Amino acid sequence: MASEQETLRIAYARALGLRNAAPHQGTTPGLGTDVNDIVQMIQPIVGAIAHSFAIREPYIWRSQDGTYYCDAVVIQGKLAQIVSYLEHLYHINDQILEIGSLYNSIKDTELKSRCADLLSAPGNFDRVINQATLVLEDRIRTKSQIDKPLTGVPLVNAVLNADLTKTVLKISENAEEHEGICHVCRGLMLSFRNPTHHHILDKYSREDALKLCGFIDNILSLIDNATVLARS
Repeated sequence: MASEQETLRIAYARALGLRNAAPHQGTTPGLGTDVNDIVQMIQPIVGAIAHSFAIREPYIWRSQDGTYYCDAVVIQGKLAQIVSYLEHLYHINDQILEIGSLYNSIKDTELKSRCADLLSAPGNFDRVINQATLVLEDRIRTKSQIDKPLTGVPLVNAVLNADLTKTVLKISENAEEHEGICHVCRGLMLSFRNPTHHHILDKYSREDALKLCGFIDNILSLIDNATVLARS
């Protein structure tokens, strides 16, 4: 079975070949389904955004003899999107990064939906970190049902106390594990939430943003499964 890297390289090569072979005007048989085959190849790796590259009716249609025809302009446009996406997001001309597998490993639907478009952008990945920490902050607030207008570190301090007798949310029955996650959440607010909320930061790469999203995804799961001991 081909690895994700090999699959993306094959898809990229096919897209380039089709782009060179496809006409630029009129209608053409077969090539529209070839584009959709490429989309199916990359979808398990890049995620739901692949569907936007597919050609659908009325731009592709089946003739009476069973042949699928497509408008050449649509084909060229979709192929250009696929090629550009793989080049810019996956650096296909240099070295394919395991971005797809990292992105697909994120389970939290809210985190994924809020960060997907930003992760596919060409830059400014501090925005991804901003949104990811906002999701974490909101999840802590919602789970605890705290009624105080707190954000960031004050929110964490009010809800996640290292002392199990004082905490609103109990992350684990193990006191050390609970304390550790309390410190992690506080650290995320100090190190990532606050800087990206108050400054424009260009130091983060797409890979940095994805790795942090994956980490926050794990923390969100712990928050979701936490026990509410008291409400502030």
